[in-house]
Amino acid sequence: MVNKHNPARRTRVLAALAALVTIGLCATPLLAGATPSTKTVSFSAKFSGKASLLIENSKVTISSITGSGTNSLFGSSKVSGSGSAAASAECDPFGGKGSISGGTNKITFTVTQSSAQQGCSNGESGPVTVTFHGVTKATGGTGTGSGAAGTLKFTGTLHLGGTSGSQVGSFTVKLTGKLSVKA
Repeated sequence: MVNKHNPARRTRVLAALAALVTIGLCATPLLAGATPSTKTVSFSAKFSGKASLLIENSKVTISSITGSGTNSLFGSSKVSGSGSAAASAECDPFGGKGSISGGTNKITFTVTQSSAQQGCSNGESGPVTVTFHGVTKATGGTGTGSGAAGTLKFTGTLHLGGTSGSQVGSFTVKLTGKLSVKA
């Protein structure tokens, strides 16, 4: 209770209440679990480059994917990744992890191996073209890609000299979709 006959005490009590209100107002978003603001952006990208694979029996190890191109979020960029696939039929599921980066900007993503993500070969021997498609999930990022979340559809082609052993081939890929990033 404020004593109206003691102005110094009243001033201290009012100052303490003002401090609590100020702290409470500043802390409310953090206490309420609010997250930094985000924005949804349309995303598109196109890359070309090289893929290194090891094809053994019914297993494909995608040891390296490296390419360059552009994307609509931060322009000139590089794509990289790795993964694996089953090589038991003409069309096989695959999965892996990768990133798109340019300068201090980066988006990380994951492709979960499933029948929705497939690579289909146009032959069983000799030079082949593998067409692939699927959906990748953004799992974070830095810079302009900070907090990236969402899904992107992708389509592309991979040209290989053969269907067994170590292979290095050229690829092209296009990605489109919506991403949520920190504003």
